[in-house]
Amino acid sequence: MNPLYPLCFTPISVERVWGKERWILSGLEGSNSVVSNGFLSDNEINELIEVYMDDLVGASAYRKFSNEFPLLVKILNITDYLSFQVHPADEIAKVRHNAYGKAELWYVLDAAPQATLFLGFNRHLTPAEFKQRCLNQTLPEVMHECTPRPGDHYYIPPGTVHAAGGGLVVAEVQQVSDITYRVYDWGREFHKETARELHTDLALDVINWTPFNPADPQRDDPEKNVETPWFHLTKKTLTTPLTQSNILESGFRLLICAEGAVRVYANQDVRLQKGDLSLIPAAISQYTITSEGPSAVVLEVWIP
Repeated sequence: MNPLYPLCFTPISVERVWGKERWILSGLEGSNSVVSNGFLSDNEINELIEVYMDDLVGASAYRKFSNEFPLLVKILNITDYLSFQVHPADEIAKVRHNAYGKAELWYVLDAAPQATLFLGFNRHLTPAEFKQRCLNQTLPEVMHECTPRPGDHYYIPPGTVHAAGGGLVVAEVQQVSDITYRVYDWGREFHKETARELHTDLALDVINWTPFNPADPQRDDPEKNVETPWFHLTKKTLTTPLTQSNILESGFRLLICAEGAVRVYANQDVRLQKGDLSLIPAAISQYTITSEGPSAVVLEVWIP
């Protein structure tokens, strides 16, 4: 059997009223990513897991998730205002939708000076006041606002109401779920031409009503570890070639180029530019990442 190698995938483009999503790796049923390089070209990611099992994803991930790839990775190009929304945790998502919940992490690739993130409430809110503010379009007044800069990251747990706008590009790493409850759409919901479905009543028992005060994002940190219950992320700044070891039990690695351009080598050479992704199969014991310029930034993601 031919040895496994760094896998790249054909992006899935999704148009939104607020901009565009580019799904760079998806194990979601009905939206499986397709390999774009090497002898495994044209195969879907979940089909490959069925064939290669823990050689592809690692023993631990295969035990937990079987033939479903456990993450969804997107590039969000937010040119207009993203609706205020919230995602359920695993328990409610399982009961209501037979799906995983949705925890996500946003890594800022680009941000205009006027870009804004809204993450959780800046004070305690009751469900009644929340619903009223959605109706009278004053919800932003009680939201915690952040000014994002390239290189910042923000972890958004299930239950956190959030929105964004003003010109922003983020890499989003999340559980393999597409369950979103939209609660306020910047007034678009009040006009027939732009109205989209709202899910306010579904959201009420999902929302975390405690004021949310995220820690200041890490800036200019050459190596930052982010640990969530669902995935871990390490930011690596490359100025010289970096050789990484990989262990089968610890599973696959995702490499996302966040700045510059890099080459990744393990049985086969792949080139990643900003916003590109490659999956390093678990069976690959060692791989090398090299910056193509003076420096580059790579995000390394894996399942704990």
